[in-house]
Amino acid sequence: MNTYAVWKRTLQRLLTFPYLLTVITLIYIGVYFFLPYTPSNGPEVNPLSWWGWFDQSQYLKAANALYGLDFSADQYFYPPMYSALGAVFLVFSPNHPFFLINLICLLWFIYVFICLCDRYLPRVVSIFLLFASTIFELTLFENFVIPWTTTLSAALLATGILGLIWVQEIKAGKRSHLHSWQAFLVAGSLGLMVPTRPVDALIGIVIGCAFVWSYWRLPKTVGTQQHLPRFLISVVFGALVGPAIFIGFNLWVHGAPLGNYLQVAGSNGFWIADLAEKFYSIWLNAQPLYGEAGSGLIQHYPWLLLSFAGLVWIALRGDFVLRTIAITITLFFVLYLPYGDLLPSGIWRFLNIHYFKWTIPFFALFACLLLAQMMRGAQARSGWQLPSALLLVVPMLLLSIQMKIVTTPLIVNLTQARTVTLELPQQPIDFVDVKGLTGSFSSIYFGAHVLKVDGRVLKINRDYRLLAHGDDIRILFIRPVQGRVFELLPDAHLQAHDEQLNAHWANYYFSLGLPTFANPLSTQTVPAAYRLNQVIDFSNKGVSQFYIGNGFSIPESLGRWTMNEQATVNLRVMNLAPEKKAQLVLTFKALVTNSKPCQQVIIQLNQQPIGSNRLCLDNRGNEAQEYRYDIPIGAIGKEGLVQIQIATPDSVSPYQLKMNDDERKLGIFLQTLKIAQ
Repeated sequence: MNTYAVWKRTLQRLLTFPYLLTVITLIYIGVYFFLPYTPSNGPEVNPLSWWGWFDQSQYLKAANALYGLDFSADQYFYPPMYSALGAVFLVFSPNHPFFLINLICLLWFIYVFICLCDRYLPRVVSIFLLFASTIFELTLFENFVIPWTTTLSAALLATGILGLIWVQEIKAGKRSHLHSWQAFLVAGSLGLMVPTRPVDALIGIVIGCAFVWSYWRLPKTVGTQQHLPRFLISVVFGALVGPAIFIGFNLWVHGAPLGNYLQVAGSNGFWIADLAEKFYSIWLNAQPLYGEAGSGLIQHYPWLLLSFAGLVWIALRGDFVLRTIAITITLFFVLYLPYGDLLPSGIWRFLNIHYFKWTIPFFALFACLLLAQMMRGAQARSGWQLPSALLLVVPMLLLSIQMKIVTTPLIVNLTQARTVTLELPQQPIDFVDVKGLTGSFSSIYFGAHVLKVDGRVLKINRDYRLLAHGDDIRILFIRPVQGRVFELLPDAHLQAHDEQLNAHWANYYFSLGLPTFANPLSTQTVPAAYRLNQVIDFSNKGVSQFYIGNGFSIPESLGRWTMNEQATVNLRVMNLAPEKKAQLVLTFKALVTNSKPCQQVIIQLNQQPIGSNRLCLDNRGNEAQEYRYDIPIGAIGKEGLVQIQIATPDSVSPYQLKMNDDERKLGIFLQTLKIAQ
């Protein structure tokens, strides 16, 4: 046998299910035991690893309770199915009870996905899609390894898709009929989604209805009519198993058929009116509203743009199975995006991507099918126009959607009780940004804040969220809020800087613009408050971090260097008399040496030139001096907003001057700033 034949035979073997699933099992085991948050793998500072996380701790607690036949209500937060499976393995592996469950669910999901792809693509292409979109995408794959109820839900949903494939095989003559156990398996799996993830069960209903409908509509010539009664009986009994477990367990443990989970989950709110904003923020760009740069699904996986075009193609020209999957995925996102507790900040920080992990390989399939149709049409010189148009129009349309934000300054007061008070306009507003409150991400995101509007206490998660938005804190209202008096008592771990406190309120809307992955307003922040004659110290002892914009280096013992050719300072003068003259006073020096004897410095205020200096060795430009610039009347508007631009076109690095290894292009070393009137 020649070498080519050996390689061909080896490749054919590797493409078969036994070899494929064995390889994936080995990858799963490797990832499981090398993940830093797998129990016993983590650092000493987090000895519990993922058992210290909320969801996973609840799964384990419920599994232990079931194993010990403890049916106390406080032992069960989530529906019982996933934990019940984990309880089976506690006796063998108390620290890893979900290891085998997740592996079996993963392998079953992959088996069904490949079976589906085999209907449309060569096996090698199907496996490539799987590995490129999921197996080699560690962020997704590890969420099949970490204990999540969504892994079981994905496997159960895959069984429903397999049922659709079986029915289509009957229609194509590859199968004579469905056995009763097959119908029971499909309906039972979809029914078990109820005690696994009740929300996911809603999309299971779509798959189930499609399964029954497609079998019912089979041509009489295939001989399925005689099996129809047994089919329907099997489906009904199978579908009732999951709801019976869910209701029976809740009645036994919680004394109510729906238990506590749906009530707790529903307390965060479901706002269908937020669907457009959530779609934009989670899929396209979370930076403008949530301050999460690069966290949009399309920003993370740009090929999903092709998948959206493929989704439209499937809706227009796909067969029954593909259309059903496309409808199911669309409904799935419609159900999850308006959920009040699903935010872009949680998609990657807290691995909420696990909600959507099962959809990603199907999106890859949609994109591949669209490209395949376009290439086949090009070869046949027919049928390529629509796929090509979709491939161009859909991504361009998605990238053209932009969020526009309109802001208006507010007056901020800080009471002795640390309550931040604002006077709001009497119109609906989407969010309030505050400058001068600082704290860690966790103290902002999870803090025990108290927010009132006109004396009414708003509920965190359901009515609003506090977000870290750059250097600001954003109070984002889930739905627009209208009132007069805004009062925020922040968590005790947040620090309020009274002199710098400033805020604005804002509304957003959507428009179409030039296609872009970024939003031109993504860096918009609140300028810090400033009182006349206040001296801003730019050293590491001052608070210049509230005022600097672009173009500054880190603070040093005496000040900060500007970098490159321009730096900006942003502030809001709170007590300016607009009819009087004012003066900008800066203390700085320039980087000048014998080999670079001069630097030009140009100062603008709100885009108006107010002065320039040429700092040289012969006029002591290398020594810190005070420079004064007259501010024209009217240059600062009634809102007191000021942007100071410092242009240094001759910036140079110490490395270029052979002074040291510092490669920063430095302009001036700014020490203090003051506006006097």
